Amino acid sequence: MSLEYTEIPVVDWTLAQRDKPLFLTELRNAMINVGFLYLSNHPIPMDLVDKVIDLTPKFFELPQEVKNSIDMSKSPHFHGYLRVGGEANDGHPDTREQFNFGGDRTCRYEEGEPEYLKLHGSALWPEDAVIPGFRHTMLDYYQRLEDMSWEFTAYVSEALGLQPHELWSLFDPDRSKLQPRCKALRYPACPPGSSGSGLGITPHCDTGVLSYLLQASDQHVLQVQNHSGNWVSVPPSKGTFVINLGRALEKATRGVLPATMHQVISPPVGARYSIAFFSSLAMHIRIAEVKFDFPQEVWDMKKARDKRTGKDSEKEFEFTPKDYELAAELELDKKIKFHPLATMRYYPNLFDKYFPNGLPRLFTCPLIYCTY
Repeated sequence: MSLEYTEIPVVDWTLAQRDKPLFLTELRNAMINVGFLYLSNHPIPMDLVDKVIDLTPKFFELPQEVKNSIDMSKSPHFHGYLRVGGEANDGHPDTREQFNFGGDRTCRYEEGEPEYLKLHGSALWPEDAVIPGFRHTMLDYYQRLEDMSWEFTAYVSEALGLQPHELWSLFDPDRSKLQPRCKALRYPACPPGSSGSGLGITPHCDTGVLSYLLQASDQHVLQVQNHSGNWVSVPPSKGTFVINLGRALEKATRGVLPATMHQVISPPVGARYSIAFFSSLAMHIRIAEVKFDFPQEVWDMKKARDKRTGKDSEKEFEFTPKDYELAAELELDKKIKFHPLATMRYYPNLFDKYFPNGLPRLFTCPLIYCTY
């Protein structure tokens, strides 16, 4: 595989049963040299995928008062609905509308314990009467994605020359203590020449371990940045997931696997829908303390990539001070910075620290935000 690319590689899940060495080779090349791939012939039933694709637009078509009733400001776990611009995103809100959820989890927080234990808990859902089958379908989809993510992570581990379950050490063996996040997303149209920003979501790298994206409409608006700095289109491909790795996995592998920059352009016509599943670190992990013993072949592939892209392949991977902190503390820090309303309600002891000047102006307009 060329280290420069103009399209995203496709990895066939069923190849693992037919020719596992070839499957692991293709997976290793995609993960080390690109950081993005299409996963075809995956184990998620297509009838379930079709139900999710059908229900996602119907959720966003619900009356605004219904969506407001499950606004994220009403969840200590940062689940729920977010209107366009509903995140405190350093003055540059993205144009997406979203619904964040996770699997049914028990909140383990008790008075006096770390605040980050509030992160896990059941999601907010619209009443079944207003959108029949939505909760059941999304939870079924979530559970199957969670199961697939463990199996895929084991394949990644093998592809890197590790034992099949070695990367599972990034997770918690008690799955009830993990809560991967899922987002149903709607990107409204931004016709050429309109006053919109044109970016559904600005260039970024995901922060977690691995992301699994279902592109649920036909707009060609997802792009990844290749080694030359050019944007490569990742068009929807029926029957596939788009998988990419996040900063946590990049750091855990000391840069062997790259977190690739990507963005979403607002569609010129029609709304774009997608559903993203994010696997994340266990609460107790300190990412700078994680170390894996990769074979020389894997290090050589990383060095060849670094040489091609102008990086110093002999330079030791550098961690930031935050990389020595608990993953749970960093996750809470991120959630609080983006969601001041939920913070004010459920984390009052932290609100003044993060928002010494009170709520950002965007969140104080009663005509826009009437859910508090």
